[in-house]
Amino acid sequence: MSTIFVRLDPRKLQNPDLDIRYVLPELIAEKSCGVVSDDGYDYVGEIPYLLLFLNSEDMDKGMLCALDTLKRESVLGNDLLQAAVVAVERDGQKVVVYPKNFQGSFPS
Repeated sequence: MSTIFVRLDPRKLQNPDLDIRYVLPELIAEKSCGVVSDDGYDYVGEIPYLLLFLNSEDMDKGMLCALDTLKRESVLGNDLLQAAVVAVERDGQKVVVYPKNFQGSFPS
């Protein structure tokens, strides 16, 4: 089982409603037809960022489903893609896959 990490910056959300921590993972799981499942959340950093944990047996397919949902869906009035950083775990490291030009560190 592989982990996909979605970090949301509340400063970039139009409606930083805390319910997004439940609604978004459920929506991604639904849109992925079971390829992705919810594995919880945490708050990290000084901002604090919302960090969602998603599981997938097929990392590539799961990551594409998650990115597609972030791109196409509005959740609680939010354009999610502009607020998101998506990473996957590879060889024990978190590797940012979106945005391509991401600068900085991804939370551990």
